[in-house]
Amino acid sequence: MLTFIVPIKSKRVSADWLGFCSLVERTLKSICNQSDQNFKVVAVCHEIPPINFTHKSINYLQVDFEPPVRIHNESNESLNKRREIDKGKKLRLGADYAKEKFQTNYVMTVDSDDYVSCHIAEFVNNANGNEPGWYAKNGYLHFEGKAFLFATFKFSYLCGSSVIVKPELFRYFFDVDPVLYFDHRLTVLDNRIELKPLPFFGGIYSMANGENHLMHVSNIKKFNNHKGWLSSKGLSRIITKIKNYRFRFITKKIRREFNFNG
Repeated sequence: MLTFIVPIKSKRVSADWLGFCSLVERTLKSICNQSDQNFKVVAVCHEIPPINFTHKSINYLQVDFEPPVRIHNESNESLNKRREIDKGKKLRLGADYAKEKFQTNYVMTVDSDDYVSCHIAEFVNNANGNEPGWYAKNGYLHFEGKAFLFATFKFSYLCGSSVIVKPELFRYFFDVDPVLYFDHRLTVLDNRIELKPLPFFGGIYSMANGENHLMHVSNIKKFNNHKGWLSSKGLSRIITKIKNYRFRFITKKIRREFNFNG
């Protein structure tokens, strides 16, 4: 069985709590749209979000440690690090809870504002526990409010909703990168355990929705507005972007598969 672990930020650090809760609700709806209903969801939170959607597989795990509220004169770098640690602690607690309560075979990390494919639980359950795990190599990027997507084969490098692994291997993703407390980019664990790519598009990364602390609008502009586009390095960046991303219309098939309403 697969358990989806969803870390949810505290009301005390959200820019718009009710707006954020609507993002959480659509993520839970996407997860629970699985073709194989043999799965669980563990939503790890400080405050249980006030949403209308319910499902028999959703479980809320409340934590009591202090949320990463900004300290006076704290730098953005320090705050983002503490937010990453908060998220990582919730993922760890969720994975431990799923292993102890459900004896789950695998856990998948899902950010609380993203979408996932409806085929994931069926695919993982059919593996019968014979693989260490998978990563979502292929996925989509969606800028909130836009009527299109970008397909990418670097999804697991960009988005945290991409790791599927046995609970006992979960520890390898922590404290291995100076910026990311939980490093979702790993595909080889302990230099010997290789994760396989999912053979289909695994998720949709929601960007610039007002609640991303790393991929908010100003950071996206900063990452993309490089100087010297006509230099050799600038042209190389353009070529790399073209290779890594493909424009996609939002089709009915995509809406059904991801329960996508963006």
